[in-house]
Amino acid sequence: MRLSYARWVAWIGRHHRAVIGASALLALLSGLSLTRLRLDIDVLSMLPRGTPPFDDFKSFIAEFGQLDELMVMIDDAPPATLQRFADALAPRLAGLDTVREVHSRIDTQQMMDGMLGTYLFNYIPADLYAQIAERLTPEGIDAQVAVDRAILSAPFDLSTTRAVVDDPLGFRRIAGQHLADAYVGVTPNLDAGYFSARDGSALLMFLRPKGSPFDIPFSQQLLEQVRAAASAAQEDLGPDTVRVRYTGSYVFALEDAATFKADIARYTILSLIGVLAVFYLGYGNLRILPFVTYPLIVTTLITFALSLLIFDQLNAISLSFAAILYGLSIDSGIHFYNRLLNERVRHGGDTAAAVTATLAGLGRANLAASATTAAAFAVIGLSTLSAVRQLGLLTAVGMALTILEFFTLYPALGFLLGKRPNPRLRGAEAVHLARWADQAERRARPIRIALAVAAVVSIAGALRVRLDPGLNQLRPANSPALRLQDELATRFGRQERSGAVLVRGADVEQALEQTERVAGLLRDYRSRALVGSVQSVDAVLPSERTQRQRLARYNELPRAAAVEQLRTSLQRQGFKPERFSAFLTAFAAPRDDIVRLGDPALAPLDFVIGHHVRVRDKEVIVATYLDPAHGVEWPTLATHLHADITDIPIAVASRSLLEHELGRVLRSELTLFLVFAFLGNFLILIAIVRDLRVSLAVLTPVALVVVALFAGMWLAGVPVDPVNLIVPALIVGIGVDNGVYLAAVARQLGGVGAAMRSIGRAITITSLTTVAGFGFLGFSAYPPLATMGSLTAIGLSLCLACTIFVLPALLPRQAGAHSTDP
Repeated sequence: MRLSYARWVAWIGRHHRAVIGASALLALLSGLSLTRLRLDIDVLSMLPRGTPPFDDFKSFIAEFGQLDELMVMIDDAPPATLQRFADALAPRLAGLDTVREVHSRIDTQQMMDGMLGTYLFNYIPADLYAQIAERLTPEGIDAQVAVDRAILSAPFDLSTTRAVVDDPLGFRRIAGQHLADAYVGVTPNLDAGYFSARDGSALLMFLRPKGSPFDIPFSQQLLEQVRAAASAAQEDLGPDTVRVRYTGSYVFALEDAATFKADIARYTILSLIGVLAVFYLGYGNLRILPFVTYPLIVTTLITFALSLLIFDQLNAISLSFAAILYGLSIDSGIHFYNRLLNERVRHGGDTAAAVTATLAGLGRANLAASATTAAAFAVIGLSTLSAVRQLGLLTAVGMALTILEFFTLYPALGFLLGKRPNPRLRGAEAVHLARWADQAERRARPIRIALAVAAVVSIAGALRVRLDPGLNQLRPANSPALRLQDELATRFGRQERSGAVLVRGADVEQALEQTERVAGLLRDYRSRALVGSVQSVDAVLPSERTQRQRLARYNELPRAAAVEQLRTSLQRQGFKPERFSAFLTAFAAPRDDIVRLGDPALAPLDFVIGHHVRVRDKEVIVATYLDPAHGVEWPTLATHLHADITDIPIAVASRSLLEHELGRVLRSELTLFLVFAFLGNFLILIAIVRDLRVSLAVLTPVALVVVALFAGMWLAGVPVDPVNLIVPALIVGIGVDNGVYLAAVARQLGGVGAAMRSIGRAITITSLTTVAGFGFLGFSAYPPLATMGSLTAIGLSLCLACTIFVLPALLPRQAGAHSTDP
């Protein structure tokens, strides 16, 4: 082994400048490639693919969610002022070159003239025609004319007079009530057609821009134009003022992009500074920082460049691998340099001999330590969550590069610095740590018993830790747009558990007919207390088949007799029948006109229809919205739907259903990570260390830390979420590093106390740099990333403590072991 190391080192010595130059060139090219790095700010892209609850929800959000909406809320003024502002703002917004549509109010009179005028009887369900027929009897007509007389006896209102003249038999009220019942309790109140809060204290406007929210320059231009339009509309109010706020995907995109950049800069810089500060505090000298930081920078830049080949784009979670690598990669440099300094003294300044001895002494230990860490992150790379998968794979790649650098770049740097005198460092020997290790070794039996008791107690708590699959955990903590959406839910009404059933048809008619079947089943579920509310487009846009069935019932009505009876009743009760001639003529005529998607009569409700119907090149997608009844969970409801609708391909989309499935994924992946991390690290240790007892001893304290961390999470009320579920695997992969180095040196020096004296400072510094690398992630604006960093830092701190106080009691005694006491 030493002969092969000697040959390799001799080659490095002859070409060390070329090795360093090649690494610099590679780092430069890798840095230039970062200009092509694409950042993904879409939270849903982090979720798994290939499973209906995830795919259906993503499809639903892409087609019907708020990905193409900007919501404007106006408040802090009387209702009349809010309406005047909305009237001034709407035309300005409609004139912007970034806006496709503006919905500020519903034109109720246009609805009366179109949907409830020309197409009135297309909107009266067939089961209400018994009520229509009863109203057309002589007694029914007389009663309705009497109602009209009572209505007109109220204080004079021109709109009321027109309503009676246009519809003396009250058919519009029947159709209007049917429309209202279809959306009762699930839409904003309508005050004079405006989308109003429940108490009338706010109005809501909806914009559909022309570009994508993920086009950041477009979103910036859009918000600038909208804010300028709002300022201009504010001037029209004179002394009155309103408050205008914005939310929706375009605002989220801008918030996320800004948070993204600031977050990465903050924790990346802090992590680098923290790692270097720990190094300085440990060794009291910064002259060797280039030795340990240069390979770190090379590793990070190359890994970024490789990410372009592996992934289309990175996100806020996966980009944190850079900060993590700072804390992990520097360990190899610290151990290499610490050993190199000692070997230079032993070999009288012979650089080649010192480098050879360093590689021979640490090569296997470094390979084991770095490989176990890389393996842990590779296991994380098996995750179905894209953000977690990217983080795992990129960090694993970085650690693989670190192994390569340990045997190439570090020896080359050793030759480059070989002619310089050793820097003066603080005492390298860790005398106090060595004494503690000796004491632990002497008291091995009671420590092992205490370890077993602690494990039993911790397991009892660890089994109670809960899972939190909530999607809001993936958003920045300080989001004004998210707070505004929560406020909208309170003031305008929104069902948190709502979802949708999607059907896809080859054309509009097929999709509408299928939707009517789905809506009928859901209304049956409502009668059976499975569903709380149903919103279907069939109330606003019935299929052609349904409309023809309704018009057939209309055409069967005894309309001629009813017209004559109405004339008589109107005249008898003091009305002038000629004022009702338009209604009488229209009612006497048969009807066969069908209202279709895109008909001008539907214009007032284009906004509503757009939330139900999407027309694509090869298919039409229609969404029916629903809420489960109290006590009914979405998985149960989805099971009923798929069982009762077998001949129509439907998709059931719900955030609650997605989060339920995500919870299942978390349980599965947590188990997978733990099993693979422990098994993989054990096999790597056996292969490299070649000692079963040592391998088990190194893994045991780490296992205790994992269990204790879970127990602590339970006590603190910290759940396992889609990001921090990787923490146990990280602790397993990284936590064994110190044990590997300690066991390797203990074998060389003949005792764990001597080993701790020799490398105790090194393992302490490397542990603290890793803790710093993760710990500064705690400053992230993304809650799961901050929690992940904090938990990992705590876990690795416990691993360091176990290495010092517990591992010496578990390692097998070395032949010739001796005390380190003076």
